[in-house]
Amino acid sequence: MATQNRQKALMELARGSASFSSRELTYLLYEGKEATERREAAFTRVENALGLSDTMKLPSVYANQDREGYYLDGLAFGKAIMDDEIQHRHGVFDYHTHRYALIISSPFGHNPTMFGATLKLQTSPEQRKYWMPLVESGKIIGTYAQTELGHGTYLRGLETTATLDLDTDEFIIHSPTLTSTKYWPSALGFSASHAIVMANLIIKERNYGMQPFIVQLRSLDDFSLMPGVETGDIGLKMGFNSSDMGYAVFTNLRIPRTHLLMGNVQVHRDGTFVEGKHQKLAYATMMYTRDRIVHAMVYRFAQAVVIATRYSTVREQGIGFSPTSTAEWPIMAYKSQHYRLLSLMAQAYALFFAAKECTTIYNTLTARQIADDHSFLPYVHATTAALKAYATQIAYDGADEARKCCGGYGYSVLSGFPSIVGDLAPMPTLEGENYVIRPPRRRGHLLPRLRSLPYPPSSSASDFLTPETQLAAFRHRATRLAFRAHHLLAAAQATMPYAQAWNTHMLPLVHAARAHIELFVLSAFIAHTSPPDPAIRTVLHRLRSLFALTAIENPLSHGSLHFVEDGYLSLPQLEGIRELVGDFWGSWGLRLWRWGTRGGFRMLVLGARLGVGMGMFMRG
Repeated sequence: MATQNRQKALMELARGSASFSSRELTYLLYEGKEATERREAAFTRVENALGLSDTMKLPSVYANQDREGYYLDGLAFGKAIMDDEIQHRHGVFDYHTHRYALIISSPFGHNPTMFGATLKLQTSPEQRKYWMPLVESGKIIGTYAQTELGHGTYLRGLETTATLDLDTDEFIIHSPTLTSTKYWPSALGFSASHAIVMANLIIKERNYGMQPFIVQLRSLDDFSLMPGVETGDIGLKMGFNSSDMGYAVFTNLRIPRTHLLMGNVQVHRDGTFVEGKHQKLAYATMMYTRDRIVHAMVYRFAQAVVIATRYSTVREQGIGFSPTSTAEWPIMAYKSQHYRLLSLMAQAYALFFAAKECTTIYNTLTARQIADDHSFLPYVHATTAALKAYATQIAYDGADEARKCCGGYGYSVLSGFPSIVGDLAPMPTLEGENYVIRPPRRRGHLLPRLRSLPYPPSSSASDFLTPETQLAAFRHRATRLAFRAHHLLAAAQATMPYAQAWNTHMLPLVHAARAHIELFVLSAFIAHTSPPDPAIRTVLHRLRSLFALTAIENPLSHGSLHFVEDGYLSLPQLEGIRELVGDFWGSWGLRLWRWGTRGGFRMLVLGARLGVGMGMFMRG
């Protein structure tokens, strides 16, 4: 019998005494046994189709790749994913790839996301009936072209025009300036046959604002560009190089009048413009996309934490702090490594459950809007924007922190971190730069949903392990900061316009929005962590406490000062919280660490090749 290597022995030792079923944990995360097995089957089929089932072989993307090579790889996995979804009728890869990167890293990734979602949400029933079968069968490949060289999320600044020609019953799509060039959309360079193009709708020289049009970019016969269309690839980026993010210039391109998406507005044959009942319906695609971004980012962040946790379990360095020790210690034994990685683990699980709650409120909104009730829209719009900003920043910063926990190894492509961190890097700016989209534009988005709770009990530090006390502290902070921002705005408006007051007090608004969304995240964590398995339930409760308490006591945590600056938490209470957090690095720290070596990720999905063949990174 072959001698077991040291790294594999350390991994098995870390996992051996776990008091919970890792399989039951996986079922919890992936919506049950049946859904988990369907997901795993889909991953297996895609891996086999791509010839990736032999994990001893390095994927081609790890070496000898140029711009074209990355794109060809994206075409290969994008086609494998799309073929599997069509053949087996599932949505496993609707928002992420086989590696859990955001699906727009596939050249075909806009079909189930912004392109397909816009066609579902903003078309008339007749348009939907025509276009959706083409999208869902892969007969057309789409992209979403809003951002221009000059502007992105500021819709009123976009310059592309769509002018109605009453004689021919056509819109003329035109890029009047260099800065009106559509820029950044995935698949725009070479892959997309069609695009949703956001353009100024002009009828008889009157501008009716930004509206969505479906525009054919390429012939479906030979895939050549349509007359009046110029596209190209924008080159290498920090990540997402498997997709052809590109640019487009339109020169008097003619499309039928009926290619204006008419679910919200209409233009009749005689040029009559009919405004929809609720203009805010145009936000539907944006809110849906931000919800999907949060889900994908959670998985990428979790991958980074799992890799770092496994590495820290088998990497030995130093002889520790025992005067009699002669053997090196795994770096997981050092409390600083505990603190860094277990805090990240708690954040990852918190975001996972917050993403679920985000989808729930989005689905609630869509159900209400079907009944013509749009009252929930301002809250959902503010919450999805704030959660996108919060989750993408936490995920990007956290993944890079996990990389640092692996020392020099984390800098190697073979660690998987360059791919993960590179894919997370654009997320704080994608679909709205975080500092711009985070502050609510109106106080009414948040204030009616906030109320302060009584001061937390000060008799025992253990009170802070209860969800009620944790929630009270987070709600008090969110309420206080929201009202403070409101009062600052109200006072400023006595001497300046609202927009100027908003800009003057943007940072208090940012603080209020972040406090609100951390309250949302904690509330979701509490609501989703009561599974029937008592062992898993206990560990989830510990992770929830770790998330809440490190947000309060860690001086590097954004907004931690706001818990104490008004005296709501006293210094003795803060010291008690720090003692509780310190206790986590004892026996509970080891249990949580064992959990973190699993995570339910397949080895190929992690993309980590350090120690392959030595059992360093085994299947979860």
